[in-house]
Amino acid sequence: METTPKDTAKLLPRILYHHRTQGRGGEGVHIREVIRALRKLGCEVEMQEAPGVDAMSASETQAVPARREASARLHSRVFKYLSQHAPQLVFEIAELGYNLWAWLPLSRRLRRERIDILYERYAFFSFIGTWLARRRSIPSVLEVNEISGIERTRGQAMPGLAQRIEVAVFNRAERILVVSSFLKDALVERGVERNKVHIIPNAVREDMLAGDKRPGKKMRVGLGLEDRTVVGFVGQIAPWDRLDLLIEDVASLLSDLPDLHLLIVGPCRFMDELQHQVDSLSLQHAVTLTGPVERNEVAAYIDTMDICVLPHSNPFGSPIVMFEYMAMGKPVLAVDVGPVNDVIDDEVNGCLFPTGDRQAFRQRLKALVADPALRKRIGRQGYEDVRARHTWHRNAERILEIMRDIV
Repeated sequence: METTPKDTAKLLPRILYHHRTQGRGGEGVHIREVIRALRKLGCEVEMQEAPGVDAMSASETQAVPARREASARLHSRVFKYLSQHAPQLVFEIAELGYNLWAWLPLSRRLRRERIDILYERYAFFSFIGTWLARRRSIPSVLEVNEISGIERTRGQAMPGLAQRIEVAVFNRAERILVVSSFLKDALVERGVERNKVHIIPNAVREDMLAGDKRPGKKMRVGLGLEDRTVVGFVGQIAPWDRLDLLIEDVASLLSDLPDLHLLIVGPCRFMDELQHQVDSLSLQHAVTLTGPVERNEVAAYIDTMDICVLPHSNPFGSPIVMFEYMAMGKPVLAVDVGPVNDVIDDEVNGCLFPTGDRQAFRQRLKALVADPALRKRIGRQGYEDVRARHTWHRNAERILEIMRDIV
């Protein structure tokens, strides 16, 4: 019997997506792109969010909901203040308190609406979603991007309690999605069944795939970099990116590579410190710090670069910018942490160097600068791999396949 569009629609699960984030930065990108891709596949996806948050209409740096009530604004401001200023113990108590707030709206929706799947982005101390779903016999898919007990920028005051809650939440979920093999191995070590954990790294929008498009040509001229070999970094700059070391490395290579130029693109809370470093090393002619740029300009800035670098990354997260570099056909020189190794095969679709080995980084960078043919080959293979396996559309297809197995 031939399947009609109406029959196909019935096969698509109706999803309630629940998250506790503020919808900003990389987590906001992930949420928006996955939901958009699932909707393009025909899924009906509803959102359950923290007060005052509308991730689907947020920019990448600030949540800007289309509609807000005064109470929602107040909740958002309070949580933001606690996140930035409260002692860690107080903040974690507030995280636990979120379960009380979320209980009523989640329970109402799961009871009154036809929900086939609860799709939840895991957050520390958040247990209410999977608990309510299990009570309503609704299968849940949990998206896990970090776990307690691993090194992170923000410490933990109650790691033992966080891990006990995690064990219960992970065991309740029918399927768990992680962005790296590191996270899958860590969950299995904590007793989670291996076959219910699926690795789905981050991805890139299909409109970022450059192909033969060269949006950075005019920008390169405007920046005065026509005759330079441009090494670049793009991102929301944080201390763990260690761009101070990247600046030092470029400075050390200029005597051998006088045409080398470092382009750093993105917002940074300590930009004055980086600029002071550039000035103190007399690198104004060799380093450009752009500061914040519009999201629609990112592709052009990446295209301005000859070599894209990822000088440092944590061992569990999947860097979205790595996929954006590759989508633009650029050779990537990256640190060899697990989530990067999940995607990059050394000297095939990128180049790797050992974590903390600055000498190796400089040697690999010099080799790429000296060999345009190698850069072109690696960049092209990276582009082909991202196009085939690492778009948000492909991720959504995999997520939908997993959901269909449990509905």
